[in-house]
Amino acid sequence: MRYGGWYQIAFERDLQADVSSVPVGDRRLLIVRSGGEINVYDAVCPHRGADLGVGGKLLDPRVLTCPYHGHRIALGGEGGGPYCVAKYPSMVRSGLIFALVGGFEIGKLPDMLDYLEGTHKIFAGFTKTIKVPPEMVIENAFDWAHFPPVHDVLKVEYGEPTMEDGVFTATTKLRVGPSMWQGTGDGTHHDDGTTFVEVPLLARAYSPNLTITQVAVGGGDHPHYVIASAVPMLDGTSTIRLSVAMPVVDGFAPPQEFADLMLQFESMGLEQDRPVWENLALNATPKYTAEDDNVLKYRKFCERFTLNGRV
Repeated sequence: MRYGGWYQIAFERDLQADVSSVPVGDRRLLIVRSGGEINVYDAVCPHRGADLGVGGKLLDPRVLTCPYHGHRIALGGEGGGPYCVAKYPSMVRSGLIFALVGGFEIGKLPDMLDYLEGTHKIFAGFTKTIKVPPEMVIENAFDWAHFPPVHDVLKVEYGEPTMEDGVFTATTKLRVGPSMWQGTGDGTHHDDGTTFVEVPLLARAYSPNLTITQVAVGGGDHPHYVIASAVPMLDGTSTIRLSVAMPVVDGFAPPQEFADLMLQFESMGLEQDRPVWENLALNATPKYTAEDDNVLKYRKFCERFTLNGRV
């Protein structure tokens, strides 16, 4: 596991019990739900390595018993016994569970999610598994040169990336051809190059594992946002979780069906990426060109989150 920082580690709807564990690279994190709160801890028992999320019993919000030998394990601190597990900074927003791995600064992600909860409705989306390093999933938002060949984008305009309060930020404008919203009266689409829509993107990476992208289809005044996270697995795959935040306009939130449509487009985009990602020669020596500058700057940002033995 190369990078720490913020991850979305689960959807709240996926929790089947008050105590459960989730893999994050070579770690296992314990999710504890108690008294209306959700907290995250190390899931490995310090006695002999049992997974506390598989059969562990919660005695009170701060103590559980190990399923292997029954020892009392203090959650996040000393609990009158020899064993305790560390607590991770975490938060839950609209059913999305986030954890900060590696002792890095909390940064601006909580503020951004608070903003979205105040101005948009966040729709918990989907989970997808693809064989690709997680940082490459997040890199996609900044790799402007891949949009035409992989996603059939007609034209791309891109800006110079910036760092804003520790957040890697870049603007891109996509010219997209006919879609289900554009076409003739009989429902067909004739792409003669004159029918298109401009889609400005503002992508913000809060870690190598999580990005929130503002999407303004047609340059509209009420953009929606795509919340994407990728978690490494030991088998070389990434678990991708993607949700959308749809604008609340004049007090009215869009229906689930509209969010489902946006999520469908995002899923289709990932499926277009899949054959490229899953057949990459990751050990090949790259020969970069000027069009890779934004990607290289993003990768430099990622190095700020190198774990190097951090807990």
